[in-house]
Order: sequence, then C-alpha cells, then structure tokens
Amino acid sequence: MSSILSVRHALWFKLTAAFLLVAITGVLAVSILANQVTANSFRTYLHEDQAGRWGDLQSQLVRSHAQLGNWNGAEQILITARPGRGQGGGSLALLDENDDTIITVGKAMGDKAETALRVGVMDENGRLIATILIAEPGGQMSHAADKFLADVNRAIWMGGLFAIAAALFLGLFLARRLTRPLSQLTQAAHSVAEGELGEQVHVSSTGEIGELATSFNSMSLALAEAEQQRQQMLADVAHELRTPISIMRSHLEAMLDGVFETSSSNLALIHEETLLLGRLVEDLRTLSLAEAGSLSLTMETVDMAELIAQAMAAFEPLAEAEGIELTAVIPPHSVMLNTDANRMHQVLGNLLSNALRHVVHGTQLPHAVTVTLLANTHEISLTIADNGLGLSPQAQEHVFDRFWRADSSRTHDQGGSGLGLAISQAIVVALNGRVSLESKPQEGAAFTVTLSVSR
Repeated sequence: MSSILSVRHALWFKLTAAFLLVAITGVLAVSILANQVTANSFRTYLHEDQAGRWGDLQSQLVRSHAQLGNWNGAEQILITARPGRGQGGGSLALLDENDDTIITVGKAMGDKAETALRVGVMDENGRLIATILIAEPGGQMSHAADKFLADVNRAIWMGGLFAIAAALFLGLFLARRLTRPLSQLTQAAHSVAEGELGEQVHVSSTGEIGELATSFNSMSLALAEAEQQRQQMLADVAHELRTPISIMRSHLEAMLDGVFETSSSNLALIHEETLLLGRLVEDLRTLSLAEAGSLSLTMETVDMAELIAQAMAAFEPLAEAEGIELTAVIPPHSVMLNTDANRMHQVLGNLLSNALRHVVHGTQLPHAVTVTLLANTHEISLTIADNGLGLSPQAQEHVFDRFWRADSSRTHDQGGSGLGLAISQAIVVALNGRVSLESKPQEGAAFTVTLSVSR
C-alpha cells in the first residue's frame, strides 16, 4: 500500500497522468466536434442532392398551377412522383404559402414532417407559392448514409484510442527522462545530508535542470572544501597552540621539579610564550569576526600619509638592524580617507612585517621595501613592495590562506603564525576594499590595497 502511495506522489507519475489527461481531453473534444461537423455536413449534402433530384416535380407543379390557377391537378402529379411507389414507401405533402397542408400523398407525415426534406415551389416571378415535404422510405437518411456516419465515427474513435495509447507511452518515456536527473539529484542530496560531502551528479542535460545539477555540484564541492578547510584549520590551530603550551609546560614542570630555578629569566621566557599565545588567540578571533561580517569598525577621516608614516616609524629600527632600505613614496598633498585607523594600521603592520621578513632572503642588493601611496577622485591604492625572493604562481594561490607560509619548514617564531595576510585581506574586505598581489620568482612581491574614496 505504501509503495502505491509513493508511486502516486512521484513526479514521473504526475507528469504521465498530466500528459494522459491532456491527450484524453483533446481526443474527446476533437471526436465530438468532428462527429457533429461530419454529420451536419453530410446531412446538408444529402438534402441538397435530394432537392436537386426533385427539380422536375417543382417544374410540373408550377406549370399546373399556372394553367389551372389552382392546385386541382397537383395530386396526380404527386402520386406519380411519390418516392417508393409500389413499396408502401415514402410520403409527399404540398403546403401553401402559409404552411397549411393542401394535399398529402402516401402515409400521413405525422412526426416525419419535422425531419422531412422541404423543397420550395416558386412562380415565374420568384415568389414562393407552395412547399413540398418529402419523406423518403425508411426516414430522411438512407441506410448508406447511416453506415457512412457509423464508419466515420468508428475511425474517429479508433484514432482517438491510438492517440491516447501513444500519449501514455510518450508520457511515461518523457516523464522518466525528465525526472531521472532529479532522482539523481535527490540521491546525491541524501548522500550530502549523510555526510558524504563532495558528491557529484552527471550533468547530461541543458536548461534549468542542467543548471540545477551544475549548481548542486558546485555547492557540494564548496561544502567539501569548507569541511576540509575546517579540519585543516583545527589541525593548524592545534599545531600552533601546541608549541607555546609545550614550552610553558616543560619550563613550569622543570621549575617545580627543581631542575630549573625559579628565576626572572625563566619566568620571562614563560611570559613571552603567554604573550605569543594571546596574540595567536586574538588573531584567530579577529579573523573569525571579519569573515563573519561581525568585525567592529570605527570609521573616521584619516590622513593616509600620516598613517603610513606612523606604521613605518614602528618598523624602522628592525629595518636598520637588518640592513633594509625602507622608503615611502607619498603624494605631497594630504590624502584623506574615511576608514578605521586602527584596523588600517593593523593591515599596514602585517604587510610591512611580511615584506621585511621575506626581503632579507632575496638575492638583490640592497634589500629594499617601498611603500607607495596613489590617489584619485574615486579610490586610493597603497602598495607595499619588496625585492625579495618573490612567489611562484602556485604559492600566490595560497598566500591569503590561514596558517600558510611560503616556507613550510618555518615555525611560528621564525615566520609568524601564518595569519597576518589572511587577517589583512579580511579587514580590507570588511572596509569594502580589495587586496591584490603581483609577484615573480626572484623579483620580489608587491601587495596592493585598494579602497574607495567616500563622497
């Protein structure tokens, strides 16, 4: 019983039933109309044919009435012309201009008068002077006429039954063909719901169903990639947290066991690891808020030249210690922008730190990092370029990924946590801007932040 109900609710069954209903309705409508039109047309044809056959009777009656001035000679004429004479067959009746019966030959008309053939009798001036009622033997239509109509009706209904059978077959075929991709999509959706992310369906059709299948495949891949990124992020977070926690734990256990003495230098090392741990947690929090669109922003009018100068001043001691030329190319006039000063300072700090960290490994001397500010009426662009090792095309695809490092062998204390560029991109996007990268191996890298100018 449940299987029958499931079939009744299936889309292919509903489509087939709809095709069949349309076919039956069309066949019935065509059959009824064709039957009526054929019968009426054939009846008209018979009447016209019969009227032509009674032309001599009309002429005889007109001549008799013209000679006698009355209908006294009409009865003999009608007796001679009566259809089915000697067979007790048909009947003739002559009516005056008021449809009153003048003469009846043969059996009384009775009910046959309504279906009898009416033939008008006109005088020489074209005036109707009488009407002849003609009732053929066996009724108005002959047996041949009845057989003809029966054959026509039989052909119509046989054609209709064939059309309904064809509609049923084609309906089943087309419904199955149309719903097969939907069935595959349904099964794939169940698989995704059960955790089999990345499930794909074969796209064999175009149009709306093909677009739906393509969109499902894209969504399934996106879910699989998101799950993979989530698992990778959890592994990366665990890895990044494990190092400072392990250092803190080992030093504390060593001091508790008396291996290390509880000195300010040992406590300072533990304190440094707690600060590193705190920065990592704060970076993760900032990145999560930015990607979720919940990052709080304090918008204000900021002089970008001054903001760049402050950021560069913070890194000048490190640049001098590493022998790096840190320069800025800034327009002579003020460049004002409505933005969040603290968040932009964080972006500049991340990009400058990244450039300084990688430029020292380049072969071009002297090592240089250049900050360039350009502005027009619509947007400003801020470029931080270095002449370091640069990035390969493959590396550029992952440079904004969480915990990604150009040199995977580096630890967090050598190359940062791998969150700086991801955080910078998230902040810039939150500020309705974009970050782009241009780099060639051995020719350095240039990160450009573009922000719209508020009106």
